[in-house]
Amino acid sequence: MTTQARVGFGGKRGLIWVLVSSWLVPLMMTGAYFVLIMTSEVDASGAAWEAIAFAFVLILWFIFRVLTEHAAMGRAVDVGDAERVIELADFQLARKSSARGRAPFHVYRALAFDLRDEWDAALAELDKAEPRASWRALAATVRVSALAETGRAAEARKIFDAELAGRPVTRVMQVDILARLAEARVKLAEGDRAGAEAIVSRLVDDVRAGSGIRARAKALAERIARIYR
Repeated sequence: MTTQARVGFGGKRGLIWVLVSSWLVPLMMTGAYFVLIMTSEVDASGAAWEAIAFAFVLILWFIFRVLTEHAAMGRAVDVGDAERVIELADFQLARKSSARGRAPFHVYRALAFDLRDEWDAALAELDKAEPRASWRALAATVRVSALAETGRAAEARKIFDAELAGRPVTRVMQVDILARLAEARVKLAEGDRAGAEAIVSRLVDDVRAGSGIRARAKALAERIARIYR
C-alpha cells in the first residue's frame, strides 16, 4: 500500500498529511532549538550542550513514533480491522531492510489474515518472519489457530503446548486473550466440544478483550453450535 493511502495528521489521507504527521513536530523542535541556541548567551560549550539536548529530544520523539505505530496496530487488531493492520504493517515493511526489523510486521500481517480467516496466507506470512523472543508467543497464537482451522490439530496442539501453555501472563498485544482463542480452536479441531465451548463462553464476556476478539469468539461459539446441532 502506498504512502499516499495512509492516514495522516487529523485522520486525513494523503502524502501531505502523512508528512505533516511524521515531520511537523521535529521541524518545530528544530526551529525552537535553533532560536534558543542563537539567542542564548552561552559560549561554544553551552551551545554544544543545547545541541546534545536537542538530539536527545529527537531520539525520544522517534521512539514515541514507533510506539504509536505499534499501538495503532494493536488497536486495529482489538477491533478486528484487518485492512488497517495491513496498511500500517506494509508501511513499516517498506521502511525496514533487516530481517530482524521486518519480523514484527510480518507477524502483524499474519494477524490480519487471521482476522480474515485466511489461514494459508497467515501461515505463509509467518514463514517470512524470524521473530524475537518477545514476538514468538504472538506469532504462535496465529500459527496454532491457522493449523487448527486447516485440519492439522496434532501440529497445532504441539505448538500450543510448547509455546503457549503455562506461559507467564503478559499484557503485550492481548497475547493471553489470543492464546485462549487459539486453544479453543485446537480443542474444537480435536473434537473437544465442551472444552472449546467453555473457553469461548468466557471470552465473549471478557471485558479485557477488544470488541474484535469478542466478536470472533462469538462467531466461533456459533460455529460450534452449528457443528453439534
